[in-house]
Amino acid sequence: MFDTHCIEVGSETLFRQAPMTAHDYMLKASDIDELLGKGYAKQHPELIAAYMQTAATDFGTAIVAGGIETLSTLVDNAVNR
Repeated sequence: MFDTHCIEVGSETLFRQAPMTAHDYMLKASDIDELLGKGYAKQHPELIAAYMQTAATDFGTAIVAGGIETLSTLVDNAVNR
């Protein structure tokens, strides 16, 4: 799991990271051909887009959930002192 309470990067770093993340998702989307046959992904770009959207949503949700869990723990610790 990611250490969500220690994300210390600026918007410029995140801006530079975004295309690299999209590139990694695109490369991983090539697994579609392994599952559905060679050339399938190229013939169905909407499937690649859906794959990338799902991966991004899943990652974002994991980050938010981790942050909520961290915040919950901090609040619980503060209340129970």
